[in-house]
Amino acid sequence: MIGLTFDGTTLTAATLSDGGEIFASAEQIAPDTDYRAWLLAVCAVIEQVRTPHNAGDALGVALPAIIQNDAVTYSAFSLLTDTSIRRDLQSALGMPVSVHNIGESLAAQACRTGAATGAHLAVAMWIGNSCHGGLAIDGQPVTGAHGAAANWPHLQLPAPVPHELDGRVCWCGRSGCLESFLSTAGLEGDYQRVTGEWRAAADITCASANSDIVADSVIQVFEDRLGRATATIISLFDPDVIVLGGTFVNLPRLCERLPRKWPGYVQVDRSRTRLVGSEGGIHAVTAGAAMLAADTARLAGS
Repeated sequence: MIGLTFDGTTLTAATLSDGGEIFASAEQIAPDTDYRAWLLAVCAVIEQVRTPHNAGDALGVALPAIIQNDAVTYSAFSLLTDTSIRRDLQSALGMPVSVHNIGESLAAQACRTGAATGAHLAVAMWIGNSCHGGLAIDGQPVTGAHGAAANWPHLQLPAPVPHELDGRVCWCGRSGCLESFLSTAGLEGDYQRVTGEWRAAADITCASANSDIVADSVIQVFEDRLGRATATIISLFDPDVIVLGGTFVNLPRLCERLPRKWPGYVQVDRSRTRLVGSEGGIHAVTAGAAMLAADTARLAGS
């Protein structure tokens, strides 16, 4: 199985065993404006993980986008918008390709080999350069009528306090979306508003863990907002498991602290929903995309 993830800046490719373990991987910085150059970069990184053994495998691609009918309909990254991406990748690579949302891919991996194995209903929440959601029932992703199932990042921030009603504009054109508060840029912007200085999201998280009072205060606000977001997920879907994944977040801390915030926002007295972290980072998403591609290939051959 072969998977690829594009997170907005980096292409990550991996080859998986039939059991879902990654045994070869490669990364490459992606062009950010030229679609043709982006396709060529995909070809280059996939060649690094293709072998005679997997040459006939399908490729699963996880993208920061809403995908409908194998085409990108919405994405924070303009080079992907309105592209027939599956067709273009198949033509460039000469191999079967299936395309998926990052959240859908994370949900697939978590339910099959990850922290949500055995869950009846699981919701995945990816937090990074952009934010994404995925929904799976009995291990099978549900994408919805428009490819936008569990698209939590573009719900409005629940129960905002006055200073959160600042008209924070999201890439989608609306204001107040959860993504504008919880993405990498959202956290970095909050830190800059407090200190007057820009700092990378990963550095803010690290500083918070090392007792930096200012960084920790920014992280606590981030946690409160994510607590409200996860409480909304419980109210909407009543899932067995919520899977958190991301590139800069402190997953053990979040999984410990966020459930404490739920009682003020959910109707049930004591939620039985489990909050778990995806330990694989971007590789978990890549593995999930590969698994979904293998599913698509099996269905096409049956």
